[in-house]
Amino acid sequence: MENKTIRGTEATVSTVFFVIMLMTINLLLPANVTGSMPVEKTLTGCVIKGQFFSVTIDSRTNRPVKAYQIRMGQDLDLAAYEGKTVSMTGDLLPGDRFILKRGVRPVVIKGACDNDSISVIRKEFVMEYRVSAYQAAKKMNFAEALILANRALDLDKTLCGTYIDRAHIHYLKGDFASGAADIKWVREGRCADRQDLNFLLLEEIGITLEKAGRKTDAIEIYSMGLDSCRSDMCKETMDRGMKRAMVK
Repeated sequence: MENKTIRGTEATVSTVFFVIMLMTINLLLPANVTGSMPVEKTLTGCVIKGQFFSVTIDSRTNRPVKAYQIRMGQDLDLAAYEGKTVSMTGDLLPGDRFILKRGVRPVVIKGACDNDSISVIRKEFVMEYRVSAYQAAKKMNFAEALILANRALDLDKTLCGTYIDRAHIHYLKGDFASGAADIKWVREGRCADRQDLNFLLLEEIGITLEKAGRKTDAIEIYSMGLDSCRSDMCKETMDRGMKRAMVK
């Protein structure tokens, strides 16, 4: 009966995770990308590692809040613009694909990208590594998954969610000591930013621990999740896991 409950929970986790990812992607995309027709736009952002990132500015604070990696629709060498703030005029297509206007070159706005812009762009690289690490772990390629998770941490050690990601990999691998060390790091507040904690991933970790017979550790995970919940769905999920893990 307990195994059926866990299997049912796993199916629910996978479904909900997929739906939330779709909703998140849709919400994060600029409004002009969600349509099907090209839209003429002038984008401003930074060139980092040969890639152009359009940076969105919060009108209230006048600070960067989000960066979008733009796929150039033509062969354009951006090496001369590396590390600079530039603007480009052209057609923006779905999927963040951008075609530079004929006869127009990128215009340098600043000689260097400001720190706030670099910070939001860095988070894009971090998330790319984290997603790739999760996918590698699901394929049981744990060595590659850990390399990717560590790269994410090398870029930004303040995000608690990255430590949770790495703990998840360790637990799937069966390295419970290393997984517990990452969880302890988060629980003791050694990372500053807890806003990106994914309660669905915490539930996955809890289920992994339950399957391994480590119910006490699972309860600790659910308890930590409850403490950081900011939605009713999160609270219900963590509470359900807690009750299940308490059954002997």
